[in-house]
Amino acid sequence: MLLSWCLGPYCIRWLKRLKFGQDYTDRAEEKGDLQARILSKRGTPTMGGLMIVLVVDVTALLWAQWNTLILLSLLTVVVLSGLGFLDDYAKVTKQNSRGVQEFLKLWVQGALAVFVAIYLWRVPETSMLISQVMVPFFKHPVLTGTFGACVGVVLTAMTIVGSSNAVNLTDGLDGLAIGCTAIVSFVFLVLTYLAGNAKATAYLQIPHVTGAGELTVFCAAMIGASLGFLWFNCHPAQVFMGDTGSLALGGVLGMIAVLIHQPLVLAIAGGVFCGGSGLGHHPKKLV
Repeated sequence: MLLSWCLGPYCIRWLKRLKFGQDYTDRAEEKGDLQARILSKRGTPTMGGLMIVLVVDVTALLWAQWNTLILLSLLTVVVLSGLGFLDDYAKVTKQNSRGVQEFLKLWVQGALAVFVAIYLWRVPETSMLISQVMVPFFKHPVLTGTFGACVGVVLTAMTIVGSSNAVNLTDGLDGLAIGCTAIVSFVFLVLTYLAGNAKATAYLQIPHVTGAGELTVFCAAMIGASLGFLWFNCHPAQVFMGDTGSLALGGVLGMIAVLIHQPLVLAIAGGVFCGGSGLGHHPKKLV
């Protein structure tokens, strides 16, 4: 959080100097006081997600013990933030007002998710994360074996891709996406700690994942980065995270849910993104 606060002003000035501003258009511009609120966002710098990604990566690399789970989480952040950066860059430079084409986004997200799923399945230490399908409030896997692995690969891909796009769609109002991300990250901070603690998992009868405790550090980094960015993103926003931040944050939340063997828990913990996606692009619903 402190690192975000320190880097924030420099990042905003840098984005303004590069003229990475976003022309904001929305149905809510039609009439009312909300029109002035939306119009006031024109020219506000975007791509603030670069700061979030940098802070999360640096913090996690410094204080988390590197293991497969941490490296996969960092890979997800880097790949999806790169995809989001290309999308934002195409918009702000007027190369394509709609950014990267939707099917290309889905292909990249899907390829990453399938790669992660197959990798986890093929590594003996993490194979159960894919081959055994867990459902919330059930003590034992509902599917196992080859069929379970097939379902697990599909479920993993849907979790990562769906979460990434859900947070992206939620990003539309000042502080909405980043505030929700901070809350969901706190939920996963608790869940990752429990999943990595053998005594806690035995007592609560939830899946134990060796090394998942290091994801607690990663979640804490996300909470700090989110709160730090929220300082500059709350109304009136000085900077937007853009797809650079939203695709990466959403994707890594889905990744963490998969890595603690609870992908369907994301539907509960992150259910706010399903409703928030409507509010983000149709602010008039708030009136």
